[in-house]
Amino acid sequence: MTKSFALTEEQLKFFNDNGFVGPFTLYEPEEMASIWEEVRMDILDTSEAPFPESRLNYDRHLDLVQLNRMISHPKLVDRVASILGPDVLSWRTEWFPKYPGDEGTDWHQAESFVEFEGTEKIEPTAAEEGKPWELTAWIAMVDATKENGCLKVMPGSHRTWYFDEKRNIPFEPENINKLNNSGEKSGFFGYDYDLLKLDPDWKPDEEKAVHMEVKAGQFFLFTSRCMHGSNPNTTTNSTRFGWATRFVPTHVKVYSDQDSFKHFGEVLPLDRYSTVLVKGEDTYKHNRTRLPIEASPVAAE
Repeated sequence: MTKSFALTEEQLKFFNDNGFVGPFTLYEPEEMASIWEEVRMDILDTSEAPFPESRLNYDRHLDLVQLNRMISHPKLVDRVASILGPDVLSWRTEWFPKYPGDEGTDWHQAESFVEFEGTEKIEPTAAEEGKPWELTAWIAMVDATKENGCLKVMPGSHRTWYFDEKRNIPFEPENINKLNNSGEKSGFFGYDYDLLKLDPDWKPDEEKAVHMEVKAGQFFLFTSRCMHGSNPNTTTNSTRFGWATRFVPTHVKVYSDQDSFKHFGEVLPLDRYSTVLVKGEDTYKHNRTRLPIEASPVAAE
C-alpha cells in the first residue's frame, strides 16, 4: 500500500486558521546537501532551460530531474492536495537566494501573480468560497535562520487584503538594498511594495510575525494571500537558498492567452513552458501540461 502524507485534520485546521502550515521534512539535511551540491552546478547550464536567455532561472524543474522529483514528491504533493484538492498542477518554481548583507523582502500578498508588470498569471475557473486556489511550498536548500533571512508570515492575514497586487509599479534596480525609514535594507529586488498598500499609512504588527526558521531539506506551505516577507541577511558568511514551488488545482488557467510575461525588466517567452501534472488528472484541459519527467513515456523507454 502506498503511504499517504496528507495533512492531518489538526494540520488542515491550522492552515485554514493561519494561512500557512509546517515545516515538514522532504529530505534529511545530509541528503539535501548532496542534492543541492549537484543542482547548484546543473542550474549554470541553461541550454535546455525553459527560459535560456533569462538570468532569473525560473522553472528549472522542467529540465532538471532532481528538481522535477522534488515538485512531484509524495511528501510534498500529498500535503498540497490536502488543501487544493486531488488534481494539482505545478505552475512555477523560482529561486530566492539571500546573500550576506542582502535586504529583507517587504510584507506583501498575492493571488493572481500580476507581479508589478502586466496582468494575471493565474486565473481560476471553479473557485470555491473560502478555499485557496494557489499554494506555495518554500523548500530550504540550506538552513534558513532569522539571521540569514528566513521567511516570515503573518498568521490569519489571508482573510484580509492589505495590498493591491494588481497595481503595476516600476522596476527600479537602483533601489536594491536601499535603507527604509527604520534604517534596514528592504524592498523586493528593485520593487517597492509600499506602493501596493491599500492604506499608505498602514503598518503591520511585527510582534505577531512568525519567523519560519527551517533546516535544509524542510519545507512549509502557505497561500500567497497570507502576508509574507523575509528578514535581511545580517550574517557575513551564510547565504540562504530557498526554492519556491507553486501549485494550483487543474481548473486554474495559467498564462491564459499570453505568449510571454514580464518580470524584473525581462520579457520571458512561453514557447518552452508548460505546467506539470503532479497529482490526479486534468479534465479541464486549460493549459499546456506534461507529466513529471520520470513518469513520462519518454523517460520510461
